[in-house]
Amino acid sequence: MDSRFNFSVPDICDDHADKVQVSNLQLQSYGGNDTFSGPIETINCPDDNSLVKEILNTPGKNRILVIDAKGVSHASMVGDQIAAKAKSNNWNGIVVNGYVRDVEVLKTIPLGIYAIGSTPKKTDKHGLGSIGNDVFVGSILIQSGNWLYIDSNGWVIAKNELKF
Repeated sequence: MDSRFNFSVPDICDDHADKVQVSNLQLQSYGGNDTFSGPIETINCPDDNSLVKEILNTPGKNRILVIDAKGVSHASMVGDQIAAKAKSNNWNGIVVNGYVRDVEVLKTIPLGIYAIGSTPKKTDKHGLGSIGNDVFVGSILIQSGNWLYIDSNGWVIAKNELKF
């Protein structure tokens, strides 16, 4: 099986404790894949998902988009159309420090999607935000190029790909 989807975060914490940061932010799975990993691309965009849509329309190369929406709960960063485009462009997953919508459809897309929660309202679109900058999510400094490992137990960040 593909190692990007065949691991346990508790085992990673046991076997690689010196190589990972463990997040204290509890996230819920909304996508069709509960377990996934890959190199990270970061985006900082509270209140505006214009750049989220833009980057997920590019080749994902098995990366994971980590969206720092600063926990904003009044607007969704990802819905069914954006998630479907991410899957078709070969992204492994999306992790949102914020909210998603269209949750009944997201579960049918074979893509990893974790977020704080769901809300039905979409964001305004003004092209605000930044891609590739360091972000703090769940008390962890995350940089583009780090690796994320996530399953239903929680999530961790490593500077590089871990060998199992």
